[in-house]
Amino acid sequence: MSAPGRTRLISRQALPPLLLAATAVASAAVAAVAGQPVWAAALGAGLALVYWALEALAWRRAERGSFNHAVVVAVGGAVARMALVLVCLVLIGVLARPAFPVAALAFLAGFTVYLGVRVYAFAGEPGAAGPR
Repeated sequence: MSAPGRTRLISRQALPPLLLAATAVASAAVAAVAGQPVWAAALGAGLALVYWALEALAWRRAERGSFNHAVVVAVGGAVARMALVLVCLVLIGVLARPAFPVAALAFLAGFTVYLGVRVYAFAGEPGAAGPR
């Protein structure tokens, strides 16, 4: 909820995909300026966007079941998300070895943005007392 007289320009749930997409574009631009493979930078940062999307899907699935179901979905989803990212990065390393550092650094940049925006997206409203 916004404070009286204040309007929110963008919802908290829309912020992560927008910032992650912007990170992918920025990573590709930096790679182009540096003379590195642009596709690898976009793919690496795009992996952070995929990671976020899979997490959002896991949260929705976890809400529908019991507590034990939610724990299994959360832990299994975390393992599956990281495994997917690692498999993609290993495939890039095997198929296009010179592009691997670019993809890995772009993923690291996107994942850092993801972690920061995740804290903001799941935080309570400023001035709110106690948990929701």
